[in-house]
Amino acid sequence: MSEARVSAALDKLAYMESMVNDRLLLDQHTAEVGSSSPSLSAPIRHSENVKRKMRRTSLNVSGPIQNYSDRLMNFWYPVAFSSDLKDDTMMPIDCFEQPWVIFRGNDRKPGCVQNTCAHRACPLHLGSVNDGRIQCPYHGWEYATDGKCEKMPSTRLLNVKLKTLPCFEQEGMIWIWPGNDPPEATIPSLKPPPGFQIHAEIVMELPVEHGLLLDNLLDLAHAPFTHTSTFAKGWSIPSLVKFFTPESGLQGHWDPYPIDMEFRPPCMVLSTIGISKPGKLEGQNTKQCATHLHQMHVCLPSSTQKTRLLYRMSLDFAPMLKHFPFMQYLWRHFAKQVLNEDLRLVIGQQDRMINGANIWNLPVSYDKLGVRYRLWRDALERGVEHLPFQ
Repeated sequence: MSEARVSAALDKLAYMESMVNDRLLLDQHTAEVGSSSPSLSAPIRHSENVKRKMRRTSLNVSGPIQNYSDRLMNFWYPVAFSSDLKDDTMMPIDCFEQPWVIFRGNDRKPGCVQNTCAHRACPLHLGSVNDGRIQCPYHGWEYATDGKCEKMPSTRLLNVKLKTLPCFEQEGMIWIWPGNDPPEATIPSLKPPPGFQIHAEIVMELPVEHGLLLDNLLDLAHAPFTHTSTFAKGWSIPSLVKFFTPESGLQGHWDPYPIDMEFRPPCMVLSTIGISKPGKLEGQNTKQCATHLHQMHVCLPSSTQKTRLLYRMSLDFAPMLKHFPFMQYLWRHFAKQVLNEDLRLVIGQQDRMINGANIWNLPVSYDKLGVRYRLWRDALERGVEHLPFQ
């Protein structure tokens, strides 16, 4: 039997295994199919069975991007790195279509207030921060981190308060709770694994819906085709790519790549990569590797066609590297190169999805983690009490 046929057979087996393990043959993804005629021959019946399986495994992610579900807002979201928020600065962000601005009060604790002055709706981030209060550039009204207006020059002080969001600082990141439900008492930890040191923290605004960006980040099989000028330059194309994960998990490891990966609800991707030197993989799994690179991607839903991406890179070797001059700029340059290779494709997907194309029409075996993310999000938005894979 030829190598091509063996490869195709293995791919089909892996595909079937993935579909069974992920329980993608659930009724919610089953197309209505009429009963087969008893006169159909065996080959025709087999063909119909294959078609039904294909329809069952499709996910429907198509059409104009819908407004975000309120349920997706009821999570803690990291929105900034602590090092970027100085005492006298402010940081405007969009989150779920709403404008906010983050700044530090007199106690140095961060606050998140509506980025719209109560007086004449001027964007507050165009102003300045004075003595722990943000001052509107239009008429000088000043607001504290609790949203209360504490100063109104040239007029009598009125009882005015802006809308605020719960805002806390933990482990070098600023977090907010945009939902209407009471915030959870515990903020999840996104610290790098033990033994790793942070080398780069980068924030970028990207013109794509955050779910599409997560789909891309949870997919490694595209690397040798898409990232031919950056980290995957020179990678060989495997005959079969698989993602191994527990039946109920949102994490696992890639084969044949020495990479562990996890989707952390609601919008985080964590990965650990075994490397021999920058850009080069070694070993069949991360445990066989002596040195590693750890990545955190946070995809904050700014709007239905915009994502605020927080990226952090950590290493468990070369601790002095982060002290080299201009290293942060080099990491940023490289990260932008990698993202640009992805963006031209993901923006094209987004355009076609808006016009009715289904971007998850035919998932295969290496799409397992992306499919699980989509099933988790679909269940969350439908209000399912017990979310899958958790």
